[in-house]
Amino acid sequence: MLAGAATVAYVRYRYGQIAKVNVPGLSQHGHGSADAPMTILLVGNNTRTGLSPSEVPQFGSPEEVAGARSDVTMLLHLDPHRGATLLSIPRDLFVPLPPHSVAGPVGKIDAALNDGPEHLVEAVSGNLGIPIDHYVSINFDGFQKVVDALGGIDMAFPTPVRDSFSGLHITKTGCQHLGGFQALAVVRARHLQYIDARGRWADDPESDLSRIRRDHAFLTVLAKTTKAKGLTNPLTANAVLGNLVHQVTVDSSMNVGTMVSLIRRYHGLNPDAAPQLTLPVTLVSQANYHFGSGSYGSVVFPTEPADAQVIAQFLGTPPPQSAPTQVGVDDRSGRGLGAQVARGLSAAGFQVSMVSRQPVEASPSETVVRYHPGEVARSQAVLASLAGAALIYPDAQVPPSTAVVDVGSVVRATAPTPATSGSASFATAPHATVTPTTSVPTPGGQPVTPSVTPLQSFDPRGC
Repeated sequence: MLAGAATVAYVRYRYGQIAKVNVPGLSQHGHGSADAPMTILLVGNNTRTGLSPSEVPQFGSPEEVAGARSDVTMLLHLDPHRGATLLSIPRDLFVPLPPHSVAGPVGKIDAALNDGPEHLVEAVSGNLGIPIDHYVSINFDGFQKVVDALGGIDMAFPTPVRDSFSGLHITKTGCQHLGGFQALAVVRARHLQYIDARGRWADDPESDLSRIRRDHAFLTVLAKTTKAKGLTNPLTANAVLGNLVHQVTVDSSMNVGTMVSLIRRYHGLNPDAAPQLTLPVTLVSQANYHFGSGSYGSVVFPTEPADAQVIAQFLGTPPPQSAPTQVGVDDRSGRGLGAQVARGLSAAGFQVSMVSRQPVEASPSETVVRYHPGEVARSQAVLASLAGAALIYPDAQVPPSTAVVDVGSVVRATAPTPATSGSASFATAPHATVTPTTSVPTPGGQPVTPSVTPLQSFDPRGC
């Protein structure tokens, strides 16, 4: 009993040192209890604010790199019965942004953080239909200090690798000890080069998608190191927490009781047993994607039905089913696809009330199912009847009990997939890999990325 009281007192003391931020729009359907499933948005914030003068030459100053973006965006789902599951959201995912965003009406999902964490929460939950209970953010400086407080970590490098943008420069192969700066360079490497079989420097072509794969491997190593060194040694644990609490920001509703409850429930998790998923996407094969009058560089599109299947696997339950009484169809495809989609939705049982042609804003373009705020299940029912580059978006201008489908150029109507029409198969197979179907329309015929990708021969990994 005394040990339990001391733990609560210590957590309360450290909790008082953590920066808190008010984040409207959080779900908290579990009311902060570890006895109920919970989803936490984990953000690697790339703000340059707060960096020391010695770090500015490597990362840039706040004046040179203004604002804040979610350099890493992950969702951690904790379930008392299923354990932990991680889902990464590619930072270049092109989405409608929340109203009044400084980045404009559309953009990459990482730009939503510029307007504050509530906009990133709204973008993730509103576009993907994933309820978020809590928010946790850490910046560059905090990440380095946490790794250093652990005494560093060990990773194995099969080949020399480098990335001039992140500062990564590994010249030797084999198991190596990394301090905070080197560890940060590993997790930030989106322009990685490696020595190939011919002894030449070769480019990793997949940029952020490859980085996500490596970040998952890094997190496993970090979790094992923390469990082995940080939690069993009181002095090390205190040093890690002492650095962590000053560098992390959490939502103000994550109180002491929630933290204590989570520690008690999940402290024994095996990092190797936690599924690590990535939202399937397709690359838009344009060096600089244009939408309307805006230029957005390299972007990736969502893809259905793979996204709905992976989200169902992540949450452990299929999306709720609730058919709208009416569906409006706006054809923005420039290819006359609106009529085909309208016929398909009618065949699926929806009441299509209108089909109109609207200006084409981009090519290729996504399909957006707009829904009245709070009626996400209605949009998911429509989404289950679409295949291709499609996602959802809450729009206050859409009447209740209605969905409006803005038809893009990479979509077709199809029968609902089993995973999104009531099947719980993904809920019972947390380690299953979603294998995308080749019949799904994609921009330029690009392949759909899998939800789980094994490490490549040049990727660093645990020793």
